[in-house]
Amino acid sequence: MKRIGNLYDQLLEYDNVKRIANDVCTKTKDKYAVSRFKLNYNQNINNIIKLLESDSYVFGKYNVFLIHEPKYRIIMSERIPDKIVNHLVADYVLLPTIDKCLIDSNVATRVHKGTSYAFDLLVDYLKKLMPLNSKIYCLKVDITKYFYNID
Repeated sequence: MKRIGNLYDQLLEYDNVKRIANDVCTKTKDKYAVSRFKLNYNQNINNIIKLLESDSYVFGKYNVFLIHEPKYRIIMSERIPDKIVNHLVADYVLLPTIDKCLIDSNVATRVHKGTSYAFDLLVDYLKKLMPLNSKIYCLKVDITKYFYNID
């Protein structure tokens, strides 16, 4: 694999952090948390950059709450700054580095490869399998409380 340089410097540029912060704030459902973050918006962005530059950023605790629609589930949500850092790392380090190495059917968190793309892939696979087999089985797996065990 070819080495890619200056990714961390690119990650720490103010405009990149601001773009990710705007995206996170738009998509976050907890509008109270978003409004608190936006009260000191520029200061919060500069603080994230400063902590990342000094290698002293520490992820906070999750916000844990219960939802009941459509079924009861425990939801664990990150703080706004943690979401921003996660998206920064994904957008400017992970995806540019590994995207070309992933197989086409790995659609998680990839540009232009969302749910509808995955569904179309599934339909294509099923069309190829149908003439070969009279019965096709699908295994749907949910590992209970998997993410709760990750610190």
